[in-house]
Amino acid sequence: MTSLSPSKIESGSVRSVAIAVPQGSIQTLVAQTAQETALPPVVFVHGMACNADLWQAQLEKTAQSRDAIAISLRGHGTSTPPPDDDYSPAACAADLFAVLDALGLEQIALVGHSYGTSVAIAAAAAQPQRLTQLILVDPPIDCTHCPADVYAAQIAPMQADMLGKGWRSVLTQSFRQALMGGTPETHAEILTRLDQTPEAALRGTSRELFTFPALDGLDTYLASPGANAHVILAAAKAMPFSLHVLRPALSTTTIPNTGHWLMLDAPKAFDQALNSCLATG
Repeated sequence: MTSLSPSKIESGSVRSVAIAVPQGSIQTLVAQTAQETALPPVVFVHGMACNADLWQAQLEKTAQSRDAIAISLRGHGTSTPPPDDDYSPAACAADLFAVLDALGLEQIALVGHSYGTSVAIAAAAAQPQRLTQLILVDPPIDCTHCPADVYAAQIAPMQADMLGKGWRSVLTQSFRQALMGGTPETHAEILTRLDQTPEAALRGTSRELFTFPALDGLDTYLASPGANAHVILAAAKAMPFSLHVLRPALSTTTIPNTGHWLMLDAPKAFDQALNSCLATG
């Protein structure tokens, strides 16, 4: 089955449902298309300090031609926090698959933003046969592939600051830097979301940013039959350990004049880029 069963979700506008997973429940936004289609649903995964409603506009537009779903990661939105404090991409990917199984979905096009790209990569590496496409929106660098001297000089101090006593001010400053190039409206919205996100979720996802081997997971997916991966970037990024730099053959689209939350800064340009990627599936 590649589309939502009417017995599971009624047709109509975006709806929020709580779907049971082994460690609690996951807030899931569902937009079911009224069209008959063989296209696989598109599943959206947000990043740090956000939740499923980050993708509200994309859910509504995508549902004009196919089903669309967005999940709130564990401990975000109304999704229950993990009792074991595990916010790892692998654990979040397991939640994602539990949601897909509950909805009766075998194959999807998967879109992740920021930390959500780590979750998407973990899912793609674990069960590549369930993905028709993997679309990574402004993914973070892979710290695990930094040379030892670079890690010691740049990454380790950042990690210590991010996880230390002054972690919240450090995190807020990093968000302000990531917002550069974006609109004042996006700046205000994201900082509000940051303030509203539970501490456990912020600390849990921050911890994983430094240790997740994104490139290894991506390579596992790319080696699978039928792999179809794309990267959509905010402004021009050429950091040495960015995934599109480490794997230059990746299909890459850059949206100018945007900060990290490019779907908010330039929604029309982002939707065009997303649709172009989806058209290759």
